[in-house]
Amino acid sequence: MDPVPEAECDEIVHLAASICGTPVGFLTLLDERQQWFRVSDGFKLEEMPREIAFCAYAIRETELLVVQDALIDGRFSENPLVIAEPPIRFYAGIAMHTAEGLPVGTLCVMDTKPRILSPEQANALQVLARQASARLELRMHRRALEEALKEKEKARAGLQASEELFRAFMNASPFLSYIKDAAGRLLFYNKSFAKRFGVGEYTWLGRTDERLWSPNLSRSARAHDLEVMAGGRMVETEERIRGADGTSSTWRSFKFPCYDSAGNMMLAGVAVDVTEEVVRKSELERYHHELEDVNEQLRKLAVTDVLTGLKNRRAFEERLVLEFSSARRRKRELAVLLLDVDNFKQINDRYGHAAGDDVLQKLGMLLRTTVRLPDLPARYGGEEFVILLPESGEEGALGLARRIMERVAGEQWNNERMTVSIGMAAMNESLVNGLQLVALADEALYAAKRSGKNRAMLHGGEQILG
Repeated sequence: MDPVPEAECDEIVHLAASICGTPVGFLTLLDERQQWFRVSDGFKLEEMPREIAFCAYAIRETELLVVQDALIDGRFSENPLVIAEPPIRFYAGIAMHTAEGLPVGTLCVMDTKPRILSPEQANALQVLARQASARLELRMHRRALEEALKEKEKARAGLQASEELFRAFMNASPFLSYIKDAAGRLLFYNKSFAKRFGVGEYTWLGRTDERLWSPNLSRSARAHDLEVMAGGRMVETEERIRGADGTSSTWRSFKFPCYDSAGNMMLAGVAVDVTEEVVRKSELERYHHELEDVNEQLRKLAVTDVLTGLKNRRAFEERLVLEFSSARRRKRELAVLLLDVDNFKQINDRYGHAAGDDVLQKLGMLLRTTVRLPDLPARYGGEEFVILLPESGEEGALGLARRIMERVAGEQWNNERMTVSIGMAAMNESLVNGLQLVALADEALYAAKRSGKNRAMLHGGEQILG
C-alpha cells in the first residue's frame, strides 16, 4: 500500500459529501483484513479492522448500500463505531472496481444523525464512485508505466555497458576487426583497423566498399562478402593490403556471418598481419592459434550471459527453434520451464545490486547442477531464467521444478531466504512454433505469481507449493 493519500480523488470525495449533505465523506481501500481511509473529508480516521468497517458490507454489494439509522439496524447497532463518540448513525457507500471488475474499495458518506438520501443524491453518489474508480485505475496505470520506464532505462544501461565492454575488448586486440551489415556498410571497426588505414575511429562508419577502395578491389571484396554470407560459414583468406603509409603487407583474414538481436544477418571479420610469416612458417602457427582464441572468445560473448555463465536468450531461442522442429517432426515430447526470482527488486533495494548479482550467480550455478545433461538452462532476462527440456513432457517438467524448488529452499543465501516462482508448459499439437510454448509457460508463471509466489504451476494443470 502506497502511504500517500489518493490526492486524485480529493475533489470527488468533497463533492460526494456536499451533494449528499453529509459532514463526512471517505474513499477507502480494503483487503482481507484491514480498511484504509485513503481520502477523507470531514475528519481523519486511521486504518481499522475489516470486521467493524461499514465498507466491508458495501464492497460486497452490487448496488449502493444505505444505512439510514445504524442504531436501529441489526447489522450495526452494536458496532463500536455506532456506540462511540461521535457516533456513526447514517452511512451510504458503493463499491469501486478495477477495469477487470475486481472490488478494491468504496466511496462513502457518513453522518452523526439519521438521514435519507434522495434518488438524485443516490444516483450522483454512484456516478462519483465510477469516476473515483476510473481515477484510481489511471493512477495504477501511471505507476505501472513509471516502473516499466525504470526497467527500460535499466536495460538500456545494461546494453550500453555490454557495448562498452565489447568495444574495449576489440580495441585492445592487436587484430583488425570489423562488422558490416548485409548491404556492405561498415557498422564497427576497432582501433587497429583505423590505425592501419589512417582514419578516425568513426570516419568510415556507414560507408561501403565502393566509397573506400578502387572499383576492381571493391567489386572483388563485395563478391567475397556475399559468398561468405551465402555459405553461412567462416572463410579464411590471405590478402595484400596497402596501408596509410603506402606500404603493402600480407594479412590473413577470417570472415564469418553473424546475426544481431533482431535476426538480421551481418558479416564480421578479423585480420592479422602475416607478412613475416610468409617467410617464417614457424610463426604462422602461433598467429593461427591466437586468432582462434579471439574467435572463440567472440563466440562465447555472443551466446553466454556474462554474469551467470549460462547461455543467453539468443542461444536459448536458437536451440528452441531446432528442438521444436525436431520434436514436432519426430512426434517427441518437449517442455519449457520459466523461472522468476520472487521479490528480486527488494533484494536490490535492501542490499544493493551486488547482492542481487550474487543471487543470480548462485541461482545460475544451482540450475546448471540440477538439470539433466540434454537440458538447456539459460538466463532469459533480468531475474528470469528459462530451461528447455528435450524429450521431456509434463511429468519431467514437474519433477525438475520440484527438484529446483527443493534446492532453492535448501540453499544458504547470503542475506535472506530467497524463493522462486516457476511456470511450466509441455508441447501439444496446437502449437506452431517454440515461442508459443514459452508463452504458455509465461502464463503459468504469471498464475504462480498471482497465487502467492514460491510455487510452480503447470499450464492448465498441477501446482507445486514451495
